[in-house]
Amino acid sequence: MKYLPLMVMLITAGICVACKTTQPGAFRAIINKSPLEKVVTYYYAAFEGGELGLVTGFAGQVFYTNDHAATWRRSANSSFCLFTLEINGSYIWACGDKGNVRVSKNRGRTFEPLADFGPPEPGHCRYLSFSSPNTGWIASPALLAGTADGGKTWTGITLPPGCARLVAIDLITDTQGLILDSKGVLYSTENGGATWRPQPLGTGMRAIDLEIRNSPAVALRFVNPAQGILVARIKDPFSISVFATSNGGANWKGSTLTTDRDYTHNSVYLSRDLETITLLDTENQTVSVFSSR
Repeated sequence: MKYLPLMVMLITAGICVACKTTQPGAFRAIINKSPLEKVVTYYYAAFEGGELGLVTGFAGQVFYTNDHAATWRRSANSSFCLFTLEINGSYIWACGDKGNVRVSKNRGRTFEPLADFGPPEPGHCRYLSFSSPNTGWIASPALLAGTADGGKTWTGITLPPGCARLVAIDLITDTQGLILDSKGVLYSTENGGATWRPQPLGTGMRAIDLEIRNSPAVALRFVNPAQGILVARIKDPFSISVFATSNGGANWKGSTLTTDRDYTHNSVYLSRDLETITLLDTENQTVSVFSSR
């Protein structure tokens, strides 16, 4: 009987994880079109909860907030333009033009260089996913690599046969991960990319926009190889929608996040805990954050 409380806790935890991935309609706006400082063109934004957030922009400028976008401070960074972000605890990674890759170990206050990856624009690095401070994936639309030393070195990962250009990546654990290509095929691996299993996006998935942009316009996160969330733009009728799967992408349950056409040209970030969605309106230069907490 002494194991009963532990069993109840584990069962409850499993139910909570399922809720995150099978109930995508619970997101609500906690930051609505907050204007950004008009000192730079911004390319990408990422929030973890409503408090910590970052935006990347022209000529390597990065700004961070710790007060729900009320005020922004400029990060100490030197690089070319950065087009994506990844947050995992106090670590934040960014990458972009000329192969530049940067990491912050203090929640965005300062960034330091890592090993370069990828070509210059337009084929630049724009996807990042880290399962831990040391282990992560990095990608351009045509290249995928991994690191086991926090980005000091990158090792190329062979894409699966028939894989088109990449639109999203997600490293769940040190060895489990998924990639989504521009043809709508989801590839999963259990061994760090040595082998891949293809799964075309299945039933319940409307016609999502898989056009490749300078920054990620599709967000993909899984808590295990079966259960995950995908956030993407729907072409007609327009919406930003959230889709959840519990069987590895064979079936999806969708929910509309917003139908506001201000987000026609936006970037998308989904936090690793699947609870915070960030939309950067790249035309009007505003940031919005939605939370399921």
